[in-house]
Amino acid sequence: MIKYFATFCFVFCFVLLHSQNHYTISGTVYDSISGETTIGSLVYVKGTTTGTATNVYGFYSLTLPEGKYEIVISFLGYSIQTRQVNLKNNMTLNVQLKPAENVLTEIVVSTEGNREKEQVRSAQMSTIYVPMEKIKNIPTLGGETDIIKVMQLMPGIKRGGEGQNNMYVRGGSGDDNLILLDEAVVYNVSHLFGFFSVFNNDALKEVNMFKGGFPAQYGGRLSSVMDIRMKDGDLQKFHVDGGIGTLSSHITLQGPIAKDKMSFLISGRRSYIDQLLKLLYKGEDVLPYHFYDTNCKLNYKLSDKDRFYFSFYYGDDILRSSTNFLNGGFRLGNNISTVRWNHLFNEKLFSNFSLIYTRFRYTIDATTPGNSFSARSKITDIGFKYDFSYFKNTRSTIKYGIQFTHHGFRPNVVNSAGEISEFVKSAEGKLITTQEMEVYANHEFDITAKTKLNYGLRQSFLLTHQGRIYFNPEPRFSVSYSINEKQSLKFSYSRMVQYLHLVSNSTITLPTDLWYPVSNRIEPQQSDQLACGYNYLFDKIKTTVSAEAYYKKMYHLIEYREGANLILNDDYERELVTGNGDAYGFEFFVQKTSGRFSGWVGYTLSWATRQFDALNHGKTYYATYDRRHDLSVVGSFDFTKRLSTSFAWVYSTGQRFTPVTGMFVMPNSSLTNVDMLLIYADRNSAQLPPSHRLDISFIIKSKPNRKRIKWDGEWRIGAYNLYNRAQPFRVDVETNPDGSAKYVAHGLFGFIPFAAYNFKF
Repeated sequence: MIKYFATFCFVFCFVLLHSQNHYTISGTVYDSISGETTIGSLVYVKGTTTGTATNVYGFYSLTLPEGKYEIVISFLGYSIQTRQVNLKNNMTLNVQLKPAENVLTEIVVSTEGNREKEQVRSAQMSTIYVPMEKIKNIPTLGGETDIIKVMQLMPGIKRGGEGQNNMYVRGGSGDDNLILLDEAVVYNVSHLFGFFSVFNNDALKEVNMFKGGFPAQYGGRLSSVMDIRMKDGDLQKFHVDGGIGTLSSHITLQGPIAKDKMSFLISGRRSYIDQLLKLLYKGEDVLPYHFYDTNCKLNYKLSDKDRFYFSFYYGDDILRSSTNFLNGGFRLGNNISTVRWNHLFNEKLFSNFSLIYTRFRYTIDATTPGNSFSARSKITDIGFKYDFSYFKNTRSTIKYGIQFTHHGFRPNVVNSAGEISEFVKSAEGKLITTQEMEVYANHEFDITAKTKLNYGLRQSFLLTHQGRIYFNPEPRFSVSYSINEKQSLKFSYSRMVQYLHLVSNSTITLPTDLWYPVSNRIEPQQSDQLACGYNYLFDKIKTTVSAEAYYKKMYHLIEYREGANLILNDDYERELVTGNGDAYGFEFFVQKTSGRFSGWVGYTLSWATRQFDALNHGKTYYATYDRRHDLSVVGSFDFTKRLSTSFAWVYSTGQRFTPVTGMFVMPNSSLTNVDMLLIYADRNSAQLPPSHRLDISFIIKSKPNRKRIKWDGEWRIGAYNLYNRAQPFRVDVETNPDGSAKYVAHGLFGFIPFAAYNFKF
């Protein structure tokens, strides 16, 4: 099937080709030091707006009329390259960019064609891009830089509880976000119950976040897509990156297996909370918990037209306890593998074929004298993707492809023995399988020099384990109009469909959270989102300003009925009710990504509501993470080449909860005691107090080492919650002296200092 599909696509593109007296320049843009391909490098004709950008594999294609041109290649953090070209026939132009030497000057010195201008002109909207070097400098809990927590600082993305990695994007739930690592889905993104993410920054190359206006190649979730790409590995020389932090340490090795031909990358990380506490408490296992993860990648350049990649991730959270009374613990983690083949059919047609494997599983076990209990759950995905990019000309790019995934769910495998078996019955945990397929086509088209259009259709199919077939078209389009070189207006519409959901009874990530597919009774969730925006570029200081308003309607949302039983329940669907949701708001974002001072200011004004016939007496209520105001101010400043500082200040309206307004005393059947029944107000009608905090860090780099082995080191010293204002995490009911009751909010963390040492050689 793949062979015939590829043949059809090639013939289709060949028929579209009509470049009489036009020729194509194509090639790949690399980092001159490491040999890494660059994503999003701009390739354009000097003095014009005619150009293109490299794709996620560093490839570009630029079709022009016959003639002489000065081609400019630029990328953030690198010196600009120019090439004189006499275009008389199709030609290959591979370019190596050199990193900018002086980091204290404007890194991209250009009055035309830079990335900021491309962002303003592009039809794509509702996206977030932050360079990895800037992400690494942002202070977070424990000094361990976390890309999820960095994204929580962006407008339209709200965080969950204090220190948590949940993301609530434009009124969506925590499971509405598609997170990809080298094209493979990551189901569990958290270590340590959500306080750390599973992503080791040393192994990452690029992170892009989409909140709306989704390109047609993405689907499967309602609210957002985070596309994360790993480094390919240095093709030129071997080197080591690492760091020793307050709570964990990490190390990354990369280098050539065959220079300019084949490279590898191996990255590992482990926490040592268990060992530190064991040392402090003289050998006692106070908290026998740790996590670890490993990233590996192979990159093989077979020829100028063929390239192979193998990506691998494995990570676990492990808690083991052994006492005279109880032995047990839990283990949960991800296992991800991707094999990819890039092939260049010709100078206009680029393809990528991927085989993808993903597994997320957890196990819980406990043994006491006379009793034993264990529970397991697992989700496994096996599938493929075949994507094509056809660069018709400088005004038109067509992307299309097909994807197939076989999902295997095995929830609630329970084994029990002893007295506990009378209360917790064993269950085999039947295997549930679904088959999901998508085909898509997307066209990026410049209608005029000022108007750009990006439109497409994603057609998704799902076969449930009961035999029902869901068939859902997902249209998308976005358009931009450039008022001038510095200003643009944008508008987008997108429909998203989600075929699985997370069954959870907690606001934090626990091993009991289960992924389940849709069925004959539980239909796919859908969302329709409209967004409009305005963009302005302050070119001299490389600062972009954007303002967006959005409205999102969500259908077939899932909540739990009142009094639902979620623990070890094989018939969980009977505990669910369905309804609809609305989300709307305004986002303001100012970002500066280059120069001695960089950072951003993000503000969100938003509303998120739900309506379920079976909840809150059918009345509309606010969603749990409806927070009216959300503000973040993030900055980084280089004092000298060796000393810099960064900070993050955040403010947000408090999380919503359902308050208790009274109690009803009712005698029970024994007539000797009474039952206290709680009386609740409307659902989510109360809020925790607003929260705000300041995080800060200082980075001190070592002097350049001129010895045989070049060693670059740096100290990172700082604090989380500098002015020690505990963020509201939960509420308790306390009694006043007069007998009345009141809610009291309790925080989780106060002032937490951290220190870390990072090195590279």
